[in-house]
Amino acid sequence: MKIYRHYWLYALIIPVIVIALDQWSKYAIIAMFEVPANICEINPFPGLFKDIGPVIDWALVCNQGVSFGMLSGDSSLKRWGLTIFAAVMCGVLWYALARSKDAMTRLSIGLIIGGAIGNGIDRALYGAVTDFISVEQLIPFFPWVFNIADSAITCGVIGLLLAGFWVDYKDKAQS
Repeated sequence: MKIYRHYWLYALIIPVIVIALDQWSKYAIIAMFEVPANICEINPFPGLFKDIGPVIDWALVCNQGVSFGMLSGDSSLKRWGLTIFAAVMCGVLWYALARSKDAMTRLSIGLIIGGAIGNGIDRALYGAVTDFISVEQLIPFFPWVFNIADSAITCGVIGLLLAGFWVDYKDKAQS
């Protein structure tokens, strides 16, 4: 398998940037609320909120499940199962990244890997993912709270969808 020239940019640099921003932002929000770093282990429902403006608010939430709180619940088996699943998926994504042919796909996979690792760190260390960004004031029908890693994963998935349409469009145009 031939690895393309900029593989390490997408496979390491982008995920490391996402992980660093994610972990730093979680540290900053925990410091702002003046709670211990392991608040999600101590109290999975901290209920802390700070109104900061018309677009977003800070709301400290411990997500023991996956996206949108699905599979929530306190279980050691679930905690480690989800952590191992994220690690395996990162391996699969690194393989897919090495085989991808366009920059949009590579960037998208790099974002997803970084987001999965960022949330995986929380889950492994504290048993839940620290979420804190609320946009409910801006989008009333979106009550979920998320973090930088979630945003990276979402942007990555959207990017993969767009890349899929773009590659399909280019292939049809060439034939």
